Amino acid sequence: MAAYFLSHLSVVAACYAGILDPTFVWKQMGALLTGAVLSTFVVCVWMYIDFGLLWKRHVNDPEFEEDWGVFTLKEMATDFWMGVARNPRCLHSLLPSTGGFDIKRFSNARAGLTIWIICNWSYMAAIYFGCRLEAGGEPVCEATGDWGRIGYSAIFISLAHWYYIFDYNWNEPAYLTTTDLRHDLYGYMLSYGCCGFLAWFYPIAFMGHLAGQKTPLTGNHLNFGLGVTLYIIGMFLFRVTNIEKHNFRSYIADGGDLTQYKVWGKQVEYIRTEEGSYLLCSGYWALARHFNYIGDMVMCVGWTVACGGPKHGFPFVPLSYVAYFWIMDLHRLWRDEERCEAKYKKDWYAYKEKVPYFILPGIF
Repeated sequence: MAAYFLSHLSVVAACYAGILDPTFVWKQMGALLTGAVLSTFVVCVWMYIDFGLLWKRHVNDPEFEEDWGVFTLKEMATDFWMGVARNPRCLHSLLPSTGGFDIKRFSNARAGLTIWIICNWSYMAAIYFGCRLEAGGEPVCEATGDWGRIGYSAIFISLAHWYYIFDYNWNEPAYLTTTDLRHDLYGYMLSYGCCGFLAWFYPIAFMGHLAGQKTPLTGNHLNFGLGVTLYIIGMFLFRVTNIEKHNFRSYIADGGDLTQYKVWGKQVEYIRTEEGSYLLCSGYWALARHFNYIGDMVMCVGWTVACGGPKHGFPFVPLSYVAYFWIMDLHRLWRDEERCEAKYKKDWYAYKEKVPYFILPGIF
């Protein structure tokens, strides 16, 4: 949480002191995108060599797992893309209290998510200063800003994204016990996905879209209202579903008596697997096996709706985020189904009988 606020304060202080141009991201996005591709590629080459080819030097690391490393060069492309280590860490001796520097966690939570929000503020500044591209592609901004250019949707999108990442930082322990990302190896898919795609495409898809309008997006009250409504519904579902499972797992980890544990006022239902895990079958987790993803998927639709207006055409760029995000989530869920089936075996089939729906209760 401290890192999240410190990142914002340092950028604001640099802009106030004249060290950094508030519209820097809008003006330099091409260079930033190129830098992201190159930097994440270099990181993954290091991952492949250090944690893949030279995996034996990490066998005494506390986070080492049996599936780490490169075992055949025939799978080089797959290993580079998917990764060769689940939670690679470095600087163990310098950071003994944290078990070293968690590269995957930093890439996702500290760099990727925080950069997303800082980019949003830069796009907000571009709207405020009326920035535009001249015929030759030269970025030009007005000398003075005008708050009248900033509509309700721009404010809503910026604050909604800010709160979304604030919520992650505030509830990080719950996030780390409920997200399927924790099972993925750290390769180019995640490295570029977090610091090359998420960090830059996410802000481009919404605030970048609004900053690129020929006329500021204002007066779209219907779109704004509907977008906010969908966002509130999605954010509520996102938080209550994930915290429900986190509380259940925390209760077990603390040695609680499950005969006394209730969900929605009823005795909790679950499946105890032979492997030793507990599969929750009560509350929201009785509705569908991956119902917690519905909140995320509804939220981004709300953001997209708020980016449209009667005089600004259809928001195709924000919609591209929805298409990408839904495909990414569904693909991750199918991967998770395969992983759970292999891990829990017959217990997973029993769980699917008890909770038959994949993500949409009564439909799918």
